Amino acid sequence: MGNSFPYTKFNFENEHLLDGLPEDVTSLLKKNQKKLPFKEGATIFNEGDVPEGIFRVKRGIVKKIAQTHFRLDHLFYLCKAGEYFGHHALLSNERYNDTAMALTACELVFIPKDDFLKALDVSHVLTGRLLKSLGHEFNVFTTYSKVLSKHTVRERVAVFILVLNEKFKTEINEPVRITLSRDDLASMVGTTKESVVRTLRDLKEERLIESEGRSIHIKDLEGLFRITNLK
Repeated sequence: MGNSFPYTKFNFENEHLLDGLPEDVTSLLKKNQKKLPFKEGATIFNEGDVPEGIFRVKRGIVKKIAQTHFRLDHLFYLCKAGEYFGHHALLSNERYNDTAMALTACELVFIPKDDFLKALDVSHVLTGRLLKSLGHEFNVFTTYSKVLSKHTVRERVAVFILVLNEKFKTEINEPVRITLSRDDLASMVGTTKESVVRTLRDLKEERLIESEGRSIHIKDLEGLFRITNLK
């Protein structure tokens, strides 16, 4: 796109958090790690659970959900392959403040709490990366907050379709198909399902997207980006 979508402002960018660490630190992190499969829709952890370690998405997509005061679920982030999650509560020594669920069938790598904290104690490199990552994640949440509070529903739908387009990309060079329920999309956008359906219909009539069932495919990236009202 001529004015490229600022995807890094909407993504944690923590995929390389544990790459290239000293051999002793890497060995410690791998000592007791496990690969865990989760079926689509399965819960990985619930809000209020005590954290037992951190997770990395090896395959699939994980959705992060927080419950509002009205007991409505707000889908506030999607973790794609390579991303780490679950470390915030562990680092703050608090219970999980959100719920993580498998949006698609997933394979996760689990690193136990004690191993991760020991690695953090002995590696200044890991500590520095983690601090930088947490700082960036704060900026990501600030960006999301601004979009949700200042942009129209139409603009927000366009923003999150572009975010999802990046999340659903695969290593295979083929057209991206975003597969997400309208309820989940409405939860991300912060509006009703009816408003999302109506907006998607308008975007489809404008030939900016194609949609069928839960599937969305972008036809005009430039046109969709113009709608976002992002600078």
